[in-house]
Amino acid sequence: MDAAIEQYAPVETHNDSPAVSLSLPYTLHPSCLHMQVRSGSKTKNLVQFAVRKLFPSDQNSTNIEQVTWNAFGDGISKAIACAEMIKRRSIINFYEYVQIGYKRIEQTWQPVNLNVELDTLKVNKDIPAICILLSKIPLSNLNEGEN
Repeated sequence: MDAAIEQYAPVETHNDSPAVSLSLPYTLHPSCLHMQVRSGSKTKNLVQFAVRKLFPSDQNSTNIEQVTWNAFGDGISKAIACAEMIKRRSIINFYEYVQIGYKRIEQTWQPVNLNVELDTLKVNKDIPAICILLSKIPLSNLNEGEN
């Protein structure tokens, strides 16, 4: 099997959307903040931004009732860390819902050696994904249903 894969090289990766979109069984509040976490994101910057939105010091700014932490692949551990840091820094208790799933990526592989007749391959990869919902509003008060 290893010898066969050496005959190919990845050429193109087709990603439907760079964001993770797992469907939550709750209707989200209109002020919900959606945070996209990537493996290169700085945890400190993400948490500081979310804290400023969740607990604004200015009376005129909009108060955010919910935040979702969305990530896939190597960013999952950072999304979990961000959600845990928000919960630890907060004086209120958040209601939490976690949805896990997969994000599909399509890769195209072409033969390295053009003298050998090999077909171009299309490979679908399922990459783990997570969506963590932190809510100030009790989740039992939210309408359950398709989002």
